[in-house]
Amino acid sequence: MKWIDFFARKSKVERELESEIGFHLESVIREKMAAGVPEKAARREALIEFGGAEQTKEDCRQVHRVASIENTWSNLKSAARFLRKSPGFSLTVILTLALGIGANSAVFSAIDTILLRPLPFADANELVVLHQHNRTRKNPRGLLAPRRLEEWNKQNSTLQAISGWYTENVSESSGALPERLLRADVAPRFLQVLGVRPALGRDFTQAE
Repeated sequence: MKWIDFFARKSKVERELESEIGFHLESVIREKMAAGVPEKAARREALIEFGGAEQTKEDCRQVHRVASIENTWSNLKSAARFLRKSPGFSLTVILTLALGIGANSAVFSAIDTILLRPLPFADANELVVLHQHNRTRKNPRGLLAPRRLEEWNKQNSTLQAISGWYTENVSESSGALPERLLRADVAPRFLQVLGVRPALGRDFTQAE
């Protein structure tokens, strides 16, 4: 059931409940007035007998809640019996649902990371990734030489700046035990392109 249908049905039930309580209340008032009780006194006595319209509504709602819980429990027991009678079919359905939910979750996570969630950099929507593509090679997308990167930057008239990086695993052996670290060799203008400042110290100079 769609949520909008659920809320629409709930509103309809509330309207029917108010109409039914109002009908019974007016019936009691008319009976008392027919017995000679003034209208205001008859209405007050009828409200007292009902115990308050809102309390009566809440009692009726409680009855509906109990019925809904009983129906849900009955449906769960029927589903459990069906699962026991047809374990093969049940396992197929469960695996299909698990694969579908897992695939949807993975796709949403990728979309959230790539498209929805911004990168942790200033003006992240202005960042682009450039690659060198050589169709004559088996792997057409290869590494870019630093000299070629500088040529791109000199000939560039569209982007604010172009930089690059290369990562490799290294061993840090200055401590008691060696530690494996991921090191990045970066080209000039790297921090400028990302729009970040060093947490400590200064930025690289042109010579560095």
